[in-house]
Amino acid sequence: MFARTLKSVAAQGAKNFSTSGQNNVKVAVCGASGGIGQPLSLLLKNSPLVTELSLYDIVHTPGVAADLSHIETRSKVTGYNGPENLEKALAGADIVIIPAGVPRKPGMTRDDLFNTNASIVRDLAAGCAKACPKALIGIISNPVNSTVPIACDTLAKVSLELCNVE
Repeated sequence: MFARTLKSVAAQGAKNFSTSGQNNVKVAVCGASGGIGQPLSLLLKNSPLVTELSLYDIVHTPGVAADLSHIETRSKVTGYNGPENLEKALAGADIVIIPAGVPRKPGMTRDDLFNTNASIVRDLAAGCAKACPKALIGIISNPVNSTVPIACDTLAKVSLELCNVE
């Protein structure tokens, strides 16, 4: 029983101290003040692979960044508010994670959810195309099966090379 646990701890330790991986990774979380964005940002702050964590949302992001900055890790946290700061938040990001959007409320159809979240994802993808065109983009906004194609279409308008969906 303990042997299995010890092996998994040793394997995780080896991954954390890998010399073959990229050492300086900037991650941007767009929607960092929400119910998914906050705990996700906490997990990323604790990752030894992240050296810079950029948090973006329309409100309250500097407060989330201030809270996370009290955790002693090697990553530097910066918070950005509002659409006017989107490109600053995304500048130079290697990875962009988008948990932004509204959750589904009682009585709300998937079409209603799509109509709201699609425009949010579209605007964030347009910001990625300008500020960090080479970044890996992860989308968590529901309905995912509809928001990913919206992001891809937005990126493809800038360059077909940017929309590399696997």
